[in-house]
Amino acid sequence: SDGFAGSAHRLEQLATGPAGKVYLCHPFLVHSAYKDYGKQPRFIAQPPLLPRGPISLERSDNSYSPVEKTILRALGR
Repeated sequence: SDGFAGSAHRLEQLATGPAGKVYLCHPFLVHSAYKDYGKQPRFIAQPPLLPRGPISLERSDNSYSPVEKTILRALGR
């Protein structure tokens, strides 16, 4: 593993929002926290958002989920 150095050329996108804001992200997202310069405490939680079933990249009926389609596209398939 390169410690995610392979993604260093990618554009950075900040995701901030009001209390209660939820971001649903794809499984290959590279993320990190940044230093909080505020004076108010911050609370961050990552509730599990689990798929309904196992990810399958070989479906005979082509009924892929959006996440599976994204993975296949990233793999050039």
